[in-house]
Order: sequence, then structure tokens, then C-alpha cells
Amino acid sequence: MTCSSGSKQNRTRVARFRAASWAWAALSVPSLALAQVDVVTTTPAYADIVEQIGGDYVNVQAVMRGPENVHNVSPTPSQMMKLKKAALWVHSGLDAEPWAPLLVKGARNPRLLPGQPGDIDVSRGIALKEIPSRGGLTRALGDIHIYGNTHFSLDPLNGVIIARTITDALKLSDPPQAEEFESRFQSYARRLQQLTDRLVKRMKPYERTPVLTYHRSWPYFLERFGLQSLGEIEPKPGIAPGPEHLSHCVQTMKARGAKIIIVESFNRKKDADFVAERVAGQAVLLAHDLHALPGVDTYEDLFDYNVNALLKAFEEVGIHPNGSKAEHSASDPSPPSNTDHPSGE
Repeated sequence: MTCSSGSKQNRTRVARFRAASWAWAALSVPSLALAQVDVVTTTPAYADIVEQIGGDYVNVQAVMRGPENVHNVSPTPSQMMKLKKAALWVHSGLDAEPWAPLLVKGARNPRLLPGQPGDIDVSRGIALKEIPSRGGLTRALGDIHIYGNTHFSLDPLNGVIIARTITDALKLSDPPQAEEFESRFQSYARRLQQLTDRLVKRMKPYERTPVLTYHRSWPYFLERFGLQSLGEIEPKPGIAPGPEHLSHCVQTMKARGAKIIIVESFNRKKDADFVAERVAGQAVLLAHDLHALPGVDTYEDLFDYNVNALLKAFEEVGIHPNGSKAEHSASDPSPPSNTDHPSGE
């Protein structure tokens, strides 16, 4: 009798232990039941857009961290491993990321090769700016992009086009979730439109305010938000400025009453500061991608941050809404000065 009772108690303990184990297993690994599309992107901005559209149905990684110059990334074996099992490869296309083809080649994933279903070029559908004349292209012009300016993601409404391309790719990759992806796209597109409308309205009083930029990263951003470019700190794209060109920048800004220089986080703020000091202006760091600067963690954050930074700089240097500092002379810039340049450079 005692043995029988003990045996029954043991069986009860075993049953309870098994039930508890199954319950724990069900609670601890719920994600195993959720199929996800593996996506790798070049930039963090594209990764964020993929997450906004894909939600829990995507597993996304970006090759870049954010602060880097998108044109100058060196592929690594660990980055190639990210692509090895990816279903989708989201990139800027054109000649924006010259390192990207090497990365795909090293990954040995045929699905991601050009023209294959996993190759997602988000430049499709974008109205490109600054397309050069093919006949005049030489290396003497600097790092010219032969298909046009590749920084199109710095216009939030181009972000809607990018999101559309990504949505269509996700729908093909995971047809059962097509309605979910489409619904999330529609919501995201409305948010980007509302964000753009709000920020354009805030910038409207400063329409046509002239600015200098360090690199030619900003034509899409400047046009969307109504600012006027006077040129770049770089004498040619990708070429560091010398004293003569910096002097010319000073004279150009003085002639137009300009006070603001826009600088990317990966460029030399020292050169921009030199010019800004001589026009009683300010060199302003703006985010060219997510995580390029603290607090820029989503694609929407990028535009809020940049517009806020510009408005703050306008106030600090005395550019007033519709004021005299925003009404600039159209005269030609003065010739470069032989003395107005940094010593030793």
C-alpha cells in the first residue's frame, strides 16, 4: 500500500513537472511561431523604414552605424555574413554606395544579385537632381555621381517613395502579410506627409535664406524646406578646401549676407567654423542619417532634429522671420582676399 501510494505521488509529480515545462517553453519562445523576413540595409534610415512597414514580421539589420560617410565604407567579413541568409537587400542604388556590390559578392547569396527578387534598389521612382552631362565627366571634377545626386533620402517625401518600394518587396517576400504591410505603409506615408507639412510651415518665414554647405549632401533637403544653396566648403565634391577657396567662401557669404553653414558629422567642422567666424555666423551640424548625432533615432527624428537645429541657429545669428537678414543682396561675391585665410593651412 505504501509503495503504491508513493508510486502514485511520483507519477503526479512527473505529470506536474512536464506540464510546467511545457507551459514555460510556450511562454519563453513565442517568437518561434512568427515567421520573419530577414532584411539587411545599407543605412540605418532604410532599416528604420523597413521596421515601420514590417513590424514584427521583419528582422532587419543595417550595415552602417550612422555617423559614417555613406560613400566610404569598407566591407568586412562580418557584414558579408549579415547578407548571407538575407531575403532582401535594401540599398540606394546608382553609385551612392560603391562598396555595396563588393559586399553582395562576398556574401555569395544569389537572391541578392542585381535583378534578382531580393535586390531592392530604393532609387527607383525618385526624381534625381544634379544629373551631370556625360560628355564633360572627368575625375578632375571630384567625386561626381554619374547618375545624379544620391542623397535623395534627405527629403521626407522621397521617404514615402522609398517606403513604397520596400512595402512592395515585403509583400512579394511574405504574401500572407501583404495586407498588414500595405496598411502599415498607408499609416506611415500619412505620418511623413504630416511631418513634412508641419516642418515646411515652420521654415516658410525663412524661405530663400541663403546657406553654405560643406558637402553636396543637401539639395533635396534645401529644396523641400525652401532654403537657397550658395555652394560648398569643398571646392569640388570630396576634395578638401584650401585657403584660397575658404577665402572665396567668406566673400561669397558676406556678399549675400549669409550666416549659416551646414556640416555633416563626418566632415571637418574646423573649416566651416573658420568661414562662419568671419561672417559672424554659425556652422551647424545636421544629421545626414540616423544615429549621426544624439537624439536622431528614427527617420522622422532626423527631420525634426535638423529643422529645430536650423531654427535655433537662425535665432542665434540674428536671422529673423521675413526680416532684413533674410532679404539678401543679389550682387556677385567679392574676389578672394589674400589675407582672409587660416594660417598654416
